[in-house]
Amino acid sequence: MVAIIVSLILLIFLSFKKINIVVVGILAAAVMALLSGQPVLTAIKDSYMMGAAGFVQNNFLIFFFSVLFGKVMEETGSAASIAKFLAEKLGEKYAILGVIFAGAVLVYGGVTTLVVVFSLYPIALSLFKKANLPRYLLPGAIAGGCFTFACANFPGTPNLVNVIPIQYLGTTTMAAPVVGIAAGLVVMLLVCVFFLREAKKAKLRGDIFIDDEDTIKSLAKVNSIEKLPSPFVSVLPIILILVVLNILKQDVILAMLCGIILCVILFFKNLGNILDIFNYSSKNAAIAIINTAVVVGFGAVVKNSSGFQQLFDFSTNLKGSPLVSFGIMTTVLAGACGSGSGGLGIALEAMASRYLALGLSPEILHRVGSAASVGLDSLPHNGAVITLLTISGTTHKEAYKYIFFPTVVCTLAGLAVSILLGTILYPVL
Repeated sequence: MVAIIVSLILLIFLSFKKINIVVVGILAAAVMALLSGQPVLTAIKDSYMMGAAGFVQNNFLIFFFSVLFGKVMEETGSAASIAKFLAEKLGEKYAILGVIFAGAVLVYGGVTTLVVVFSLYPIALSLFKKANLPRYLLPGAIAGGCFTFACANFPGTPNLVNVIPIQYLGTTTMAAPVVGIAAGLVVMLLVCVFFLREAKKAKLRGDIFIDDEDTIKSLAKVNSIEKLPSPFVSVLPIILILVVLNILKQDVILAMLCGIILCVILFFKNLGNILDIFNYSSKNAAIAIINTAVVVGFGAVVKNSSGFQQLFDFSTNLKGSPLVSFGIMTTVLAGACGSGSGGLGIALEAMASRYLALGLSPEILHRVGSAASVGLDSLPHNGAVITLLTISGTTHKEAYKYIFFPTVVCTLAGLAVSILLGTILYPVL
């Protein structure tokens, strides 16, 4: 138990210090092995590498095609077109909701989070200026749509945290749909109510939109993207992906490939250098999956320790549904990793077979795992949070509390709903 706690603290601390995650993952695994009595070299060469390599083998293609689809949507202007249409449709009065829903639609459709952030930010900034809303609310509004209900609660999305459980549980992206929809609606409602209230409070305080040099440059980008493709045509690749994936029941890789091909056909004239797009996608997919896999490898070493067995026995012997312990352990791991996909990968690698053996339905494990992956992953050391604050020119002190509430408090409420409904609708066999 001490080995698990110390190695997790080391993982969090070194990640927060921005030390390369590959180094952090190997070092934390070595410390874990040493303190738990495992042969260090054997643990690294066998357990660690098998866990990391297995994750890469099972998930590289979805990482690659997700990044490629997002990049094609970005290069053709399709992502910006959808974001601009949805953000402006609600008008100045509900500008903040427009930003939330614009991000949510793109993320639910499979566009990678960072592409959405880069595409949506200048449009959201322009909308905030028209509505005279303070900029410190902007990162939270984007996070509220991108990091919450759209990617993890609502079923059917090709988003990573809804796809990763499939390999461990044999489920589909539509696993436990009633639970997912109910939890997603709760999170969405909480997020919207929170930001409407905060926008009202900001106006009462007299907080207004303030320009600076970087803001002026970002606003200038909006003028350069006036001639965008039709949002109604731009959304067709997303619709095709969802149809192929959820109605035709095809593999997520094939669904993403269909969306990419359709986007290229529709907006071929808007594409830049195709070779550059492939180079960008392969490079960023490789970085993303290695950064996640090295943390999953750490989880494989943890799994082999006697301390983990004690922790598992303790958590599963608690009174109440085993879903409670599964949800808590998954979201704690996601928080420790600063990554929803990384934490979910560790949890499923270490615990999926054990919880299935307890008689839990694979479908509800899938849905609770996805919901739990976004509970604590957005703590201050999360890479996406840091990137979002950097892009928006705000600090943790100014804006993080507006990220924390939707991405931590609201998503944990969604996890609670998922566990409650899952306990009722999917009783232990």
